[in-house]
Amino acid sequence: MRKPLRCLVFPLIALLLVSSITYAGFFDSLELSLEKEIGHNAYEEITTGMKVVKLPATEEERLQAIFRRLVNVSERKKELQYTLTVVEDNTVNAFALPGGYIFVHTGLLAFAESDGEIAGVLAHEIAHVDRKHGMSQIKRQLGMAFLLQLILKKSEAKEELGKIGAIAINLTQLGYGREAEYEADRYGVYFMEKAGFDRKEVLNFWERILEQTGGKENPAFLQLFSTHPPTSERIKRIKAL
Repeated sequence: MRKPLRCLVFPLIALLLVSSITYAGFFDSLELSLEKEIGHNAYEEITTGMKVVKLPATEEERLQAIFRRLVNVSERKKELQYTLTVVEDNTVNAFALPGGYIFVHTGLLAFAESDGEIAGVLAHEIAHVDRKHGMSQIKRQLGMAFLLQLILKKSEAKEELGKIGAIAINLTQLGYGREAEYEADRYGVYFMEKAGFDRKEVLNFWERILEQTGGKENPAFLQLFSTHPPTSERIKRIKAL
Protein backbone atom coordinates (compact mmCIF):
# COMPACT_ATOMS: atom_id res chain seq x y z
CA MET A 1 0.00 0.00 0.00
CA ARG A 2 2.89 2.39 0.66
CA LYS A 3 4.33 2.20 -2.87
CA PRO A 4 1.22 3.49 -4.69
CA LEU A 5 0.89 6.31 -2.14
CA ARG A 6 4.51 7.27 -2.64
CA CYS A 7 3.98 7.20 -6.40
CA LEU A 8 1.21 9.76 -6.01
CA VAL A 9 2.94 12.01 -3.48
CA PHE A 10 6.19 12.57 -5.38
CA PRO A 11 4.53 13.68 -8.66
CA LEU A 12 2.22 15.95 -6.65
CA ILE A 13 5.16 17.61 -4.91
CA ALA A 14 6.91 18.03 -8.25
CA LEU A 15 3.78 19.58 -9.75
CA LEU A 16 3.47 22.02 -6.85
CA LEU A 17 7.11 23.04 -7.19
CA VAL A 18 6.79 23.62 -10.94
CA SER A 19 3.57 25.58 -10.41
CA SER A 20 5.14 27.82 -7.76
CA ILE A 21 8.15 28.50 -9.98
CA THR A 22 5.91 29.29 -12.96
CA TYR A 23 3.71 31.56 -10.85
CA ALA A 24 6.74 33.37 -9.42
CA GLY A 25 8.12 33.89 -12.92
CA PHE A 26 4.78 35.24 -14.13
CA PHE A 27 4.53 37.57 -11.12
CA ASP A 28 8.10 38.84 -11.64
CA SER A 29 7.37 39.46 -15.31
CA LEU A 30 4.28 41.51 -14.46
CA GLU A 31 6.15 43.54 -11.85
CA LEU A 32 9.01 44.24 -14.28
CA SER A 33 6.54 45.40 -16.93
CA LEU A 34 4.90 47.66 -14.38
CA GLU A 35 8.23 49.09 -13.24
CA LYS A 36 9.18 49.98 -16.82
CA GLU A 37 5.81 51.63 -17.42
CA ILE A 38 5.99 53.69 -14.21
CA GLY A 39 9.57 54.72 -14.93
CA HIS A 40 8.77 55.74 -18.50
CA ASN A 41 5.80 57.86 -17.40
CA ALA A 42 7.93 59.57 -14.75
CA TYR A 43 10.75 60.10 -17.27
CA GLU A 44 8.34 61.81 -19.69
CA GLU A 45 7.08 64.05 -16.90
CA ILE A 46 10.59 65.12 -15.83
CA THR A 47 11.91 65.75 -19.34
CA THR A 48 8.85 67.89 -20.03
CA GLY A 49 9.30 69.97 -16.89
CA MET A 50 13.10 70.28 -16.81
CA LYS A 51 15.57 71.40 -19.45
CA VAL A 52 17.50 68.45 -20.87
CA VAL A 53 21.10 69.44 -21.56
CA LYS A 54 23.10 68.24 -24.55
CA LEU A 55 26.75 68.31 -23.50
CA PRO A 56 29.59 68.90 -25.98
CA ALA A 57 30.42 65.65 -27.79
CA THR A 58 33.63 64.88 -25.86
CA GLU A 59 32.01 65.55 -22.47
CA GLU A 60 28.94 63.52 -23.39
CA GLU A 61 31.05 60.56 -24.47
CA ARG A 62 33.12 60.76 -21.29
CA LEU A 63 30.01 60.79 -19.11
CA GLN A 64 28.25 58.00 -20.99
CA ALA A 65 31.44 55.88 -20.94
CA ILE A 66 31.54 56.15 -17.13
CA PHE A 67 27.85 55.26 -17.00
CA ARG A 68 28.25 52.23 -19.30
CA ARG A 69 31.07 50.82 -17.18
CA LEU A 70 28.84 50.94 -14.13
CA VAL A 71 25.75 49.55 -15.86
CA ASN A 72 27.78 46.64 -17.21
CA VAL A 73 28.52 45.41 -13.68
CA SER A 74 25.01 45.94 -12.28
CA GLU A 75 22.91 42.89 -11.54
CA ARG A 76 19.85 44.00 -13.54
CA LYS A 77 21.67 45.00 -16.72
CA LYS A 78 19.95 42.27 -18.78
CA GLU A 79 16.38 43.11 -17.82
CA LEU A 80 16.56 46.91 -17.92
CA GLN A 81 17.79 49.42 -20.47
CA TYR A 82 19.49 52.02 -18.29
CA THR A 83 19.62 55.59 -19.57
CA LEU A 84 21.45 58.67 -18.28
CA THR A 85 20.01 62.16 -18.82
CA VAL A 86 21.61 65.48 -17.89
CA VAL A 87 19.23 68.23 -16.76
CA GLU A 88 19.93 71.89 -16.07
CA ASP A 89 19.97 72.57 -12.35
CA ASN A 90 22.70 74.21 -10.26
CA THR A 91 22.16 71.96 -7.24
CA VAL A 92 24.63 69.14 -6.64
CA ASN A 93 22.29 66.23 -7.16
CA ALA A 94 21.44 63.09 -9.12
CA PHE A 95 18.44 60.79 -8.87
CA ALA A 96 17.02 57.54 -10.19
CA LEU A 97 13.56 56.44 -11.31
CA PRO A 98 12.22 52.88 -11.48
CA GLY A 99 13.06 51.15 -14.74
CA GLY A 100 16.64 52.41 -15.00
CA TYR A 101 16.15 56.11 -15.74
CA ILE A 102 19.04 58.02 -14.14
CA PHE A 103 19.30 61.82 -14.05
CA VAL A 104 22.25 64.02 -13.15
CA HIS A 105 22.21 67.79 -12.56
CA THR A 106 24.63 70.13 -14.29
CA GLY A 107 25.53 71.42 -10.82
CA LEU A 108 26.88 68.02 -9.84
CA LEU A 109 28.95 67.72 -13.02
CA ALA A 110 30.44 71.16 -12.31
CA PHE A 111 31.25 70.20 -8.72
CA ALA A 112 32.82 66.79 -9.45
CA GLU A 113 36.58 66.86 -9.97
CA SER A 114 37.17 63.45 -11.55
CA ASP A 115 35.62 60.53 -13.41
CA GLY A 116 35.75 58.53 -10.20
CA GLU A 117 33.70 61.11 -8.28
CA ILE A 118 31.03 61.08 -10.98
CA ALA A 119 31.15 57.28 -11.00
CA GLY A 120 30.61 57.14 -7.24
CA VAL A 121 27.42 59.21 -7.43
CA LEU A 122 26.07 57.42 -10.51
CA ALA A 123 26.82 54.02 -8.97
CA HIS A 124 24.74 55.00 -5.94
CA GLU A 125 21.77 55.88 -8.18
CA ILE A 126 22.15 52.70 -10.23
CA ALA A 127 22.13 50.79 -6.94
CA HIS A 128 18.74 52.30 -6.07
CA VAL A 129 17.33 50.80 -9.27
CA ASP A 130 19.24 47.56 -8.86
CA ARG A 131 17.83 47.04 -5.34
CA LYS A 132 14.33 48.16 -6.47
CA HIS A 133 14.05 50.84 -3.80
CA GLY A 134 11.60 52.94 -5.81
CA MET A 135 9.29 50.03 -6.59
CA SER A 136 9.44 48.80 -3.00
CA GLN A 137 8.26 52.20 -1.74
CA ILE A 138 5.49 52.37 -4.33
CA LYS A 139 4.29 48.87 -3.40
CA ARG A 140 4.26 49.83 0.26
CA GLN A 141 2.22 52.95 -0.46
CA LEU A 142 -0.29 51.49 -2.89
CA GLY A 143 -0.22 47.71 -2.38
CA MET A 144 0.87 45.16 -4.98
CA ALA A 145 -2.66 43.88 -5.55
CA PHE A 146 -3.74 47.34 -6.73
CA LEU A 147 -0.65 47.65 -8.95
CA LEU A 148 -1.28 44.25 -10.52
CA GLN A 149 -4.83 45.25 -11.35
CA LEU A 150 -3.45 48.28 -13.18
CA ILE A 151 -0.91 46.33 -15.22
CA LEU A 152 -3.49 43.69 -16.19
CA LYS A 153 -5.72 46.43 -17.63
CA LYS A 154 -2.87 48.73 -18.65
CA SER A 155 -4.60 50.03 -21.79
CA GLU A 156 -7.45 51.34 -19.61
CA ALA A 157 -5.30 52.66 -16.77
CA LYS A 158 -3.03 55.28 -18.34
CA GLU A 159 -4.21 58.04 -16.03
CA GLU A 160 -3.61 55.92 -12.91
CA LEU A 161 -0.16 54.89 -14.13
CA GLY A 162 0.61 58.55 -14.74
CA LYS A 163 -0.29 59.32 -11.14
CA ILE A 164 2.00 56.55 -9.93
CA GLY A 165 4.76 58.08 -12.06
CA ALA A 166 4.21 61.31 -10.12
CA ILE A 167 4.62 59.33 -6.88
CA ALA A 168 7.91 57.94 -8.21
CA ILE A 169 9.14 61.49 -8.90
CA ASN A 170 8.10 62.60 -5.44
CA LEU A 171 10.07 59.74 -3.89
CA THR A 172 13.25 60.98 -5.57
CA GLN A 173 12.81 64.23 -3.62
CA LEU A 174 11.79 62.71 -0.30
CA GLY A 175 14.30 59.85 -0.41
CA TYR A 176 13.83 56.15 0.22
CA GLY A 177 14.74 56.14 3.90
CA ARG A 178 18.14 55.94 5.52
CA GLU A 179 18.52 52.17 5.36
CA ALA A 180 17.83 52.18 1.62
CA GLU A 181 20.35 55.00 1.18
CA TYR A 182 22.98 53.10 3.13
CA GLU A 183 22.28 49.99 1.03
CA ALA A 184 22.66 52.07 -2.14
CA ASP A 185 25.99 53.34 -0.78
CA ARG A 186 27.18 49.76 -0.17
CA TYR A 187 26.16 48.48 -3.58
CA GLY A 188 27.32 51.69 -5.21
CA VAL A 189 30.84 51.19 -3.84
CA TYR A 190 30.72 47.55 -4.96
CA PHE A 191 29.66 48.54 -8.49
CA MET A 192 32.21 51.33 -8.86
CA GLU A 193 35.07 49.13 -7.67
CA LYS A 194 33.95 46.27 -9.90
CA ALA A 195 33.95 48.76 -12.79
CA GLY A 196 37.54 49.72 -12.02
CA PHE A 197 37.10 52.91 -9.98
CA ASP A 198 38.55 53.60 -6.54
CA ARG A 199 36.21 54.17 -3.58
CA LYS A 200 38.59 56.94 -2.45
CA GLU A 201 37.08 59.03 -5.24
CA VAL A 202 33.56 58.99 -3.81
CA LEU A 203 35.00 59.62 -0.34
CA ASN A 204 36.81 62.68 -1.76
CA PHE A 205 33.47 63.85 -3.14
CA TRP A 206 31.64 63.57 0.19
CA GLU A 207 34.51 64.97 2.24
CA ARG A 208 34.68 68.02 -0.01
CA ILE A 209 30.94 68.57 0.38
CA LEU A 210 31.30 68.28 4.16
CA GLU A 211 34.17 70.77 4.11
CA GLN A 212 32.42 73.31 1.88
CA THR A 213 29.09 73.23 3.68
CA GLY A 214 30.52 73.13 7.19
CA GLY A 215 27.64 70.88 8.13
CA LYS A 216 25.12 73.61 7.26
CA GLU A 217 22.38 73.56 4.63
CA ASN A 218 23.92 75.39 1.71
CA PRO A 219 21.33 75.95 -1.09
CA ALA A 220 23.69 74.44 -3.67
CA PHE A 221 23.66 71.16 -1.74
CA LEU A 222 20.20 71.29 -0.21
CA GLN A 223 18.59 68.69 -2.49
CA LEU A 224 21.37 66.22 -1.97
CA PHE A 225 21.21 66.55 1.80
CA SER A 226 17.41 66.47 2.01
CA THR A 227 17.23 62.97 0.54
CA HIS A 228 20.24 61.32 2.13
CA PRO A 229 21.65 60.46 5.56
CA PRO A 230 24.22 62.72 7.27
CA THR A 231 27.34 63.01 5.13
CA SER A 232 29.72 62.28 8.02
CA GLU A 233 27.90 59.02 8.73
CA ARG A 234 28.00 58.03 5.06
CA ILE A 235 31.76 58.64 4.94
CA LYS A 236 32.25 56.57 8.09
CA ARG A 237 30.24 53.66 6.72
CA ILE A 238 31.89 53.70 3.29
CA LYS A 239 35.34 53.62 4.93
CA ALA A 240 34.22 50.62 7.01
CA LEU A 241 33.10 48.57 3.99
